[in-house]
Amino acid sequence: MQTPFHDFLRIPGNARTLWVAGLSLLLGLAILLVPFSDSPIAIDIGFRICMLIILAVSWDLMAGAGLISLGHSAFWGLGNYAAIISANGLGFNLALSLLPATLCGALLGAGLAVITGRLRGIYFAISTLAASEGLRVLAVMLPDVTGGSNGIYLDTTLAPNPLVVNITGSIGAIAGAIVAVLIARSRYHFALRAMRNNESAAQMLGIEPLRYRVGIMAISGAMASLAGGISMWRGGYLDPSMAFDLLTTINTQIASILGGIYTIPGPIIGAAAAIALGELTRIFFGQFVGVSLFIFGIVLTLLVLRLPNGIYGGLRQQWLRLKSGSSKQISSRKA
Repeated sequence: MQTPFHDFLRIPGNARTLWVAGLSLLLGLAILLVPFSDSPIAIDIGFRICMLIILAVSWDLMAGAGLISLGHSAFWGLGNYAAIISANGLGFNLALSLLPATLCGALLGAGLAVITGRLRGIYFAISTLAASEGLRVLAVMLPDVTGGSNGIYLDTTLAPNPLVVNITGSIGAIAGAIVAVLIARSRYHFALRAMRNNESAAQMLGIEPLRYRVGIMAISGAMASLAGGISMWRGGYLDPSMAFDLLTTINTQIASILGGIYTIPGPIIGAAAAIALGELTRIFFGQFVGVSLFIFGIVLTLLVLRLPNGIYGGLRQQWLRLKSGSSKQISSRKA
């Protein structure tokens, strides 16, 4: 049966590229327009999706190099604290506070890369989890700086218009996607993929694993900390349990895996799908204690089992089937 997809497949490659670019542009415009919505719920959901997009993309960049992080909340929390401390202590506004937040995330990522240079697989993953927990304990032990377990409030005189914060979140999500695209189109991407497949073999080919590990972890850490810094300005309050919550890492992994790991669209699709699924289960089952999370887990498990390559992977497989079917029909007509 003919479908619109078959007609699309007959479009020349250059034209298809323009179509994809156009769709990406429309998606970016939609993300930018969400903060101007009249619905507070839509604005809140849109902002959370944007934050999760940045986190998921940054996590997937590390995973693409074979570096599975179980402590991505370390970058998120550090970005939160760097932003709020620089704002309260130095009077930085939203834009200025994001500079130390991003820099701290990059330094933490680079430092972890050097310290864990000989760790692989699960050992590396556990080290990132330990880093997150260590930073949480440190935040508790420094009440003069972080407010300790009582937390710290943002100076209300510095609080910007909520619309500005929401727009900044949207811009951050778009910027994160652009960074992922630029890396995917560079030679850096192939080096990272070689490291993921076999780091020893990649080293024999002349790739310096530590150099690339430091680079990708610095980029990933900077992105995650940027998201944390932006989020702080929307909440206005921070304590160690909120900043270094393990749930942040879990949601980040869910978004990337659900959408399709090792891909550019995957984390973006997964972030939107994870937030939407969470909201739907809360709306329909939230009146029963624990049931919404239970349903969320069941649906998530079924999706992963049904789509092992993620939502984007499933769509791509369907696309290839349609393309193969269209090619066969064209060949048979020519014959």
